[in-house]
Amino acid sequence: MKPTLMKSALICGLVLSSPFLCAQDHGHLNAGAVGTNVNDQANWNNAMDFIASSGYVKTFDYTNAGKYAGYYQGNITLAALPQTAAYGGPTAGAASFGALFLGRISLLFGPPGGTFGFWETNSTTAPTISVGVGETATNLFRITQTDGSPGADPFGHIHGRRMSTTKPGIYQVGFQAVDVSTNGIGGGPIHPPSAVLPVWFQAGVNIGSVEPDYLDGHVHVRFGAPANTTWQLESCDSLTSTDWQPAGAPVTGQDYFIDVMHEGNPGANRFYRVRRLTP
Repeated sequence: MKPTLMKSALICGLVLSSPFLCAQDHGHLNAGAVGTNVNDQANWNNAMDFIASSGYVKTFDYTNAGKYAGYYQGNITLAALPQTAAYGGPTAGAASFGALFLGRISLLFGPPGGTFGFWETNSTTAPTISVGVGETATNLFRITQTDGSPGADPFGHIHGRRMSTTKPGIYQVGFQAVDVSTNGIGGGPIHPPSAVLPVWFQAGVNIGSVEPDYLDGHVHVRFGAPANTTWQLESCDSLTSTDWQPAGAPVTGQDYFIDVMHEGNPGANRFYRVRRLTP
């Protein structure tokens, strides 16, 4: 895989990305509502765990064989909170009985020409839904697993789906939960759609920014670090050099962007990379 290059002022950064990153635990993004009354807005109950400002980033691994060959792929599970014991509830923040949630994807930010895909469990060779930068999917996918009849539990928790990207880089994806039930006023939905939730993803491991601090005499380097991996930021003054030197102490990833401060001349020509130490 080719390194990813990034420039900031007189400083450059690159990442040594491996197509064989360790497996990561997937998360669950849970659809619910602010209340169970008609016209109470749908929401993502645990949005603060995923929202872009939290620093969370989900890393996708490159796959060179099988169903996802040629894609960077991974997953977070989009679920709907249950109301009844039969589905593990009742859960605080669950939507009204009779709500029927579908999901919508939009690609808010990404590398030029990159696309973000959603794979249903029965997808075989290509994503069921694919969106480019600045696009919003016109087709929706199911989140609730019940039939949406009056009194039905809004619960949903479908495994076996995947998400993918076509190019290395950093992506910001918007997720929206849409109630399409007919159990509200005049046969409409019970809950208005949720706000669009922006979530960071990355294909491979990427340096997101290199920012010189001329006042304090150092450089801030930010990169996405997958969980259960240890990384070393390194620097040198030439891409052809083999004299890469540690820039700060090793850091352990937790599926968040990490900011490392390098005590180096912020006005110098310099290249950065991050190297995976473990596992």
